[in-house]
Amino acid sequence: RTVSFSDVHIHEHYFILGDNPSCSRGPPSTISWEYTSLTPVSVIDFESRKPPQARSKHDFKLSPRERLSILRRNGHTMGQIVQMAALVESTKRERLQSIKECSRPKFLSNA
Repeated sequence: RTVSFSDVHIHEHYFILGDNPSCSRGPPSTISWEYTSLTPVSVIDFESRKPPQARSKHDFKLSPRERLSILRRNGHTMGQIVQMAALVESTKRERLQSIKECSRPKFLSNA
């Protein structure tokens, strides 16, 4: 048996406002389910255009300022961004409260 590949199909997903409370600073972001398909490229062409070294996870990390700029450029209003930031902060506080409550010692009384 043999396996072969002919074309690479690339989808560009939209960068949108997210709701992930693990975002430490700035507005949370995510990618949309919606995407734009680019013209397929042969595997050989795709591989020849790749950088020689794999990128590290730090290469993909965006600063809060960069995320804000991209979100604004993609049509999100400051009101939407501020509203989501408030929701995320509220969720973080609720999670911290849950952690505190779960870590309290529980004493059982047999009386």
